[in-house]
Amino acid sequence: MAGSFALSVIMKTWIVTLLALIWVQSAPAAPALLVTYQDKKLSLESADLAKLPATEVDASDHQAKHHYSGVFVHDILGLVGAPSGDAQRGKALSLIVRITGNDNYSVVFALAEFDPGFSDRSIVLADKQDGQPLPDTAAPFRIVIPGDTHPARWVRQVKSIEVISSSQ
Repeated sequence: MAGSFALSVIMKTWIVTLLALIWVQSAPAAPALLVTYQDKKLSLESADLAKLPATEVDASDHQAKHHYSGVFVHDILGLVGAPSGDAQRGKALSLIVRITGNDNYSVVFALAEFDPGFSDRSIVLADKQDGQPLPDTAAPFRIVIPGDTHPARWVRQVKSIEVISSSQ
């Protein structure tokens, strides 16, 4: 009887140790943003985005004004070679950018909307709101578009940015 009790304690200890090791091994990695254009795919983490020029904007989300920090989406699109500037003509003008959140909520933009040569609109991938990390409901990244009168295109928990043909 004492032997089976000792064996039971050893088994429970072994199981708890194994589960602890599995939990440590499966700790979530830093959130990554997948950016694609044609055959080029990049997985960007916060540290990668921090290497891009930073920007700050003030914008209202449902009548609440906030100060957002992040990077211009235009700069992210440049990392995968999306057409911009003088290359933004002909077939390039039919390209769209699909931005998707963790809940699979997606919005699309014309690629030209991100190009400073076509628009003075700033579309930002934010990672901070009012000097703090984004709230859990929006983190790790959120699209912010100052001047939009309705924030329906402000995708929360952004997981991917894809440049695709409008015929896809």
